[in-house]
Amino acid sequence: MAISHLASGQVTKVLPIEASLAEVKTTALFKGPHLEVIRMVLLAGKKIPPHQVSGPITIHCLKGEVDVGVESERKVLRQGDLLYLAGNVKHDLLALTDAALLVSVVLLSNTD
Repeated sequence: MAISHLASGQVTKVLPIEASLAEVKTTALFKGPHLEVIRMVLLAGKKIPPHQVSGPITIHCLKGEVDVGVESERKVLRQGDLLYLAGNVKHDLLALTDAALLVSVVLLSNTD
């Protein structure tokens, strides 16, 4: 089943505080020609293996704690923290607790 993206002007809750994170799914909130925004939910112990994307990204921790590997360093993001990564920076994630993240990815075209 395809996830429907937000329409222009549509409002959504980024962090459903009243719900347990175990009941919330990762959702691509919207994707345009140059930007994608994702609400990522990681339950404690969940790992996202090392990867990189061509454009810059931000990872904003909305709830919980996440250990982020950035090349050879480890950083712990807690509620309210925001991490910026330039394009092509290898990173991985490990949820230390149930966590919700707002991930913004700049999408580069082949002509950029």
